[in-house]
Amino acid sequence: MRRLAALAALASAACGRPAPVDMKDPASVTRGFVAAYNVRDLSRMLPLLDQINLDVVKGALAGGAASEEYKSIFVPEMVELLARDGGKVDQPRYERNDAIVRVGYPVDGDVYTIELGETKNGVWLIEAFSTMSEAAYLALPTQPRKR
Repeated sequence: MRRLAALAALASAACGRPAPVDMKDPASVTRGFVAAYNVRDLSRMLPLLDQINLDVVKGALAGGAASEEYKSIFVPEMVELLARDGGKVDQPRYERNDAIVRVGYPVDGDVYTIELGETKNGVWLIEAFSTMSEAAYLALPTQPRKR
């Protein structure tokens, strides 16, 4: 089954369409977000976000590139970081019930992460963006906590 999913993703990429996002896989959700972010496709971001981030992206869609919401999403340093490191989405690590996915390496040595929360139906949504020391990131477990 994984082989078929990988082939489908390659075929989509070859045709210029974004790879499908597996909403039950935090790394897939993160890759989908980073891909949409790097081409500034706010509409593709919408299904990947929790309610707070969803409201900001909806505001950016309504207000356009001149809106404060849009500017808060596409901060120049973040645009540069995700363009440079955006293809380097790691496998998730876990903190409490959240998945933490490394997506970039800022200049100061900390890592840039995207934090995702799992809904009751097993769907992962992006909740926050943060930096943490690489040592703290690497110390996080690679498997989720048993519920």
